[in-house]
Amino acid sequence: MKKRTDPKKGNGHAKFESLKLAECLDCVCYEVRKTARFVINYYDDALKDADLKSNQFIVLVAVAHLESPNFTKLADFVGIDQSTLARNLITVEKQKLVSVKTGKNRREKLITLTKKGEHKIEKSFPLWKKAQGRLVGGIGAERWRDIQNELQDVVGVTKNLS
Repeated sequence: MKKRTDPKKGNGHAKFESLKLAECLDCVCYEVRKTARFVINYYDDALKDADLKSNQFIVLVAVAHLESPNFTKLADFVGIDQSTLARNLITVEKQKLVSVKTGKNRREKLITLTKKGEHKIEKSFPLWKKAQGRLVGGIGAERWRDIQNELQDVVGVTKNLS
């Protein structure tokens, strides 16, 4: 594992010396966002032969897992707000991978996989599985379980602070 540059050394622009901006480089948000970008790019690259981005893959898998969820249930499950989910759904709906239909009441929208969406999951799953195996293999399975638990703790703390 590479050793990080110490963010506490130097402060960049002299104008901000009194603010100690280097502390921001030790920020939970900064580290999580940076890590997420690398991981997302890794999975996007792994799924490119299926012509899918990782966020699209996650939405398709979640729709399959939840068996025709509504917007609220799907957004909660994948951990994004409904407006972000709506933007993600536009792409997969245009590709005819999902269908969005009115539910029991006119305000409820149900998301279902199309046959094309089912085939896309079947094509992309082996690509995801290989990428997942390589990444977890590099991290170590036990360490990955520990990281998952730690990330869940961070989510819980964040929810309690909001």
